[in-house]
Amino acid sequence: MGFNASLAFGAYLVFAAVFLFVIMFGESEMFQGTIVERIHYWTTEGWCVALGWGLRKTLGKEKGERVFGVINHWVCERANPFMQLVYLSLVIGGYYVFVAYGFDLIGLYVHPAHAFVLPTVMILSLMQWLRVCWSDPGVINASNLEAHYRAHPFDGVLYRPKECPTLGITVPARSKFCNTTKRRVAKFDHYCGWFNNVIGENNLRHFIVFLAVHVALCAYVAYLSTAVVYGEMARRGLLAAEFNTRRGPRRLTEDWLLLSKFLVYHYSPLVMLIIFLVVLVIALGSFLVYHLHLINKGMTTNETFKWKYVRKYMQKQAEEAAAEAASQNTAGKIQAQRNEGLDVLDEADVGCVGPTGGEAAVVAKTVKTHRSFWDRLTGRRKPKARAEEMKNIYNKGFRKNLWEVFHPPSQAVAQEMQEMGSMTSANAGGSKRKKQKDR
Repeated sequence: MGFNASLAFGAYLVFAAVFLFVIMFGESEMFQGTIVERIHYWTTEGWCVALGWGLRKTLGKEKGERVFGVINHWVCERANPFMQLVYLSLVIGGYYVFVAYGFDLIGLYVHPAHAFVLPTVMILSLMQWLRVCWSDPGVINASNLEAHYRAHPFDGVLYRPKECPTLGITVPARSKFCNTTKRRVAKFDHYCGWFNNVIGENNLRHFIVFLAVHVALCAYVAYLSTAVVYGEMARRGLLAAEFNTRRGPRRLTEDWLLLSKFLVYHYSPLVMLIIFLVVLVIALGSFLVYHLHLINKGMTTNETFKWKYVRKYMQKQAEEAAAEAASQNTAGKIQAQRNEGLDVLDEADVGCVGPTGGEAAVVAKTVKTHRSFWDRLTGRRKPKARAEEMKNIYNKGFRKNLWEVFHPPSQAVAQEMQEMGSMTSANAGGSKRKKQKDR
């Protein structure tokens, strides 16, 4: 591979790494008001808004609205496989690079068994991805509705009894109607384009395993690539080689700038692959730790943002009360505003780390605190008054929460209800036979 081709390939990997970071973390509160948030908006939603504006300007308002309505319905508002194709291109592309430039050297620098282990791990990773793609996230229907009522009680803070305007049922606690897939999902976490599926109560365990497996896969391939590059340099005697530079003779291992240029020029495919995989290990590892943190807190991604919203309103109410500016009527008004905001958040789409869409943005601005990026990063804030601490009744401790992730409580309740129904039917049948025998 020539230097120009290597540079182009490296640029592609850098772009892919930045793209992944923005898609995964651009919605985070940490990046509010930063260029990361703006890039995420234009990458996920803004381009669709701009397309509608362009069509109305070029085709006229009426015709442009019709054309945009069709495109918006099939591309922007519906589940589509675009991100799944991106995932496959990244995984298969990265695997191809290693096979083309490093696979034949495995036996020279690492144990030959890795030649069998790598394809096996690769296949297992793709199978886990397919498992999440095709899994049931916990769709609520008439047959399991009662089980979800019993498994997830209302807490009176985030969830209270109300009717779903789409399905016409009382909404079970912790559930949410997904605007993309048009399904109400139990213990809704987020919609993930990488799987074209919702992450909910029934498949959160598969999602956690997917993250862990892919962190291990990326680290494993990065290790193999590093071993191959290091082994090749050692075999050729390059680790002790000296090169004439403007500063005189320099050993390659003593000059990091010279070493970087040498590696990029002579081993660019594997070096760029290593950099890309290291970025993925950091990004996916951070996302895995983030979800384990949510499990420890007994929350979902959807509930995390809701809790932030509730606490901000409680803080607002406490600060007004401390300033003697809140009467009983004012406090009731703030409570009503909080409940109204939670209802709006129930209708908003939820991505990897928070709600997306215009409705969510409007709600977030009602209690937005003006803090710098560094303050959001470090969590520094000086509240004027301390708000009342709200208890999360769904947090039962890390071990119990983790158990419920891998053993969904609604399934256990449904099984218990089925067994009770069978026992009741059996008892009823026995009583009937006894009466007939007495006659």
